[in-house]
Amino acid sequence: MDIGIDIEEVDKIEKAHKKWGNRFLNRLFSKAEIDYCFRKSNPYQSLTGRFCAKEAVFKATDETLNFRDIETLNDKNGKPYVCINGKKRENIKISISHTKRYATAVVINISQ
Repeated sequence: MDIGIDIEEVDKIEKAHKKWGNRFLNRLFSKAEIDYCFRKSNPYQSLTGRFCAKEAVFKATDETLNFRDIETLNDKNGKPYVCINGKKRENIKISISHTKRYATAVVINISQ
């Protein structure tokens, strides 16, 4: 079993988006992730949480991945789950949380 964790300031993602536009978002997130986050009242909290999730996945797996290989989606009850290269990974458990200023994610890879 391996564990990954990450924490980031929400304004870091917001400032990067304002500086580089959608090109920045498209390098890190899938269309489904972007659409989900921009349905929220503060999309940058959700985007930062998903960024943290990707960083935590990097730390919890031995796989060579990039940001776009990892996708964090939500089931019908709102619970997040991880897909890698389009395939849902049942062995990767994830928790994402945020405040106005910070977002964090913890990933447990139970297959190792």
